[in-house]
Amino acid sequence: MVRILSRLDQLAFADLVEKAHDAAFEAEFPANGAVLKQMRRGRAYWYYRGYERAPEAARGAQTLKYVGPAADPDIERRIAAFASIHADYRTRRELAARLRRAGLPAPLPFDGAVLAALAAAGVFRLRAVLVGSGAYPTYSGLIGVRLPDALHATEDMDFAQDYGISVALDDRTAPLDTALQTVDPTFAPFEKWSAPGLSIGFRNARGFKVEFLTTHRGDRTLGDGASLLPSLAVGAQPLEFLDYLIRDPVPSVALHEAGVAVVVPAPARYAVHKLIVSSRRSNLAKAPKDIDQAAALIEAFLVAGRRADLSDAFEEAAARGPSWSSAVRAGLARLPDRLSPAAKQILQGIAHDQ
Repeated sequence: MVRILSRLDQLAFADLVEKAHDAAFEAEFPANGAVLKQMRRGRAYWYYRGYERAPEAARGAQTLKYVGPAADPDIERRIAAFASIHADYRTRRELAARLRRAGLPAPLPFDGAVLAALAAAGVFRLRAVLVGSGAYPTYSGLIGVRLPDALHATEDMDFAQDYGISVALDDRTAPLDTALQTVDPTFAPFEKWSAPGLSIGFRNARGFKVEFLTTHRGDRTLGDGASLLPSLAVGAQPLEFLDYLIRDPVPSVALHEAGVAVVVPAPARYAVHKLIVSSRRSNLAKAPKDIDQAAALIEAFLVAGRRADLSDAFEEAAARGPSWSSAVRAGLARLPDRLSPAAKQILQGIAHDQ
């Protein structure tokens, strides 16, 4: 059963999200470089011009790193304060510890270290999104409730990136295998059996996997629909319905150490997406967890008085066509008994209206 967070804990989480993302920005873009606006395919984007480290006093070669779209208000704010952002690590650590004590879900230490390493490598800067059970625990603070801890335990971590975005960015993360090997030297690339030669993730000696997903717009010539994501330099498995999930993602924070700044799907989209995929699972063992996570989030939105967020997410999904509406209805039919009859009735009404 979900429980409402205190207002102070909700404010603490919002403060930590802002501080963690400010700190990530500061680490990525030192104040001794410069930010500039460039046009790409008719749209304005911010880029950072810095210098590679060079021996002794010599000046290194110029580098150009993608910052983000010019229309993003958070990025505009950080650029306006570019020379004066000094995030306080101790303050963030205390905020994260407070939120863990308040009962908000946190990743296991190993999972948190993996997430921190990939964040430092630049996956979120280049608009990848943490999806799956890694994203779920970050929703407690965003919605303002305590979500059940057990529903985020997993032995993998999934990231998604829109294929068109990956191609258009003209930038690349630090090598992801190198970043992961700082956490565990046994991490190595693995391939899908039907797509030889194209790594779609990394696995360590005990079987923990970091996998990458993408939308269906990718290059389908690389074997079984696998796509190469240029900005991450890794292959990814295209998945149906993924474009809906990762549209308009939101900033959040994983409560590892002083907080890891992450980007996750909007929680209402995540809930609806879980309902949809639960009815399409080829691996039936994963379907109950899909339903449990969706149910917990749906109940959280209703308890928090945020039915409109759910309604918008359901409306968009149902408006995408008959197959979508059918999948939503099939997912709703699987909701567990612990979700109150009143909540079920509200959700069925939302689906029926579409």
